[in-house]
Amino acid sequence: MPRPRKLIEPITLKDGRVLKSVADARAFMLALPERRQMAPYWQYAAELLLKAATRSSKEATLDAWAQLRRALNAEGML
Repeated sequence: MPRPRKLIEPITLKDGRVLKSVADARAFMLALPERRQMAPYWQYAAELLLKAATRSSKEATLDAWAQLRRALNAEGML
């Protein structure tokens, strides 16, 4: 079984939850209400997370991590 791809750094949310891996970020995003998932910043984060999950590139993981932080910040979750 492949090891979960870790994010560049864990992301700690205001409520104390911590996103440590691409899988954590995916699960978090899928738990958002559908209306929020449709926001462009979440759509772009999803696209980059998919790339990070399928490529063994540190750059892809960094891009996904940065966009995830932007989306979380836009939602006031950081």
